[in-house]
Amino acid sequence: MYSVGIKSRFSAAHSLSGHPGECSRLHGHTWMVEAVFAAEETPGSGMVVDFSDAARVLERAIEPFDHTYLNEVEPFDDLPPTAENVAKTVFAQLESIAASESLQVGLMSVTVWESPEAWASYTP
Repeated sequence: MYSVGIKSRFSAAHSLSGHPGECSRLHGHTWMVEAVFAAEETPGSGMVVDFSDAARVLERAIEPFDHTYLNEVEPFDDLPPTAENVAKTVFAQLESIAASESLQVGLMSVTVWESPEAWASYTP
């Protein structure tokens, strides 16, 4: 199995209603997002996915969240904007965008960091 990853970042604020600590208050992060693509074999190109294609679809997936208050952006207007939910949402966005662009690659996981020390990952 081959896997390749690409990282990007976006800035956004959120608050976690009902959280017993400071996270219940409005605060912001520079969210780092890593997408990992995988394939059992590489096609004739020798690549799982071209890094520029992977970067483009990742940028498209996170662009709606950049410089926003996540609690007011779909799906986080109904879903708590936790790192776990951001990872799962970006995963779904990436799959949809890759399919719409006929990008023939499997998505393995998405990991989201709220800080250099704290992350959440989604793998279906």
